[in-house]
Amino acid sequence: SVKSYTAKEVAQHATRDDCWIILDNKVYDVTSYVDEHPGGDAILNHAGADSTEGFHGPQHPTRVFDIIEDFYIGNLVETSKDK
Repeated sequence: SVKSYTAKEVAQHATRDDCWIILDNKVYDVTSYVDEHPGGDAILNHAGADSTEGFHGPQHPTRVFDIIEDFYIGNLVETSKDK
């Protein structure tokens, strides 16, 4: 079954050693990819937050859309507190 995470939970994973990002309302644990990221520390710009805009930027080749699925851990859910 798919896990669900709130934005508040994702926000607790905002460091190089524990890096989750949100893309299109899905949550990805990219911790193991941070040091491999061709764009360097740019991947940390939105650590623990929504990276959708940057992810869909022109700097990314289309293969990243396949690569990212390996890091998928669940879906983002809105709670009444998030609104």
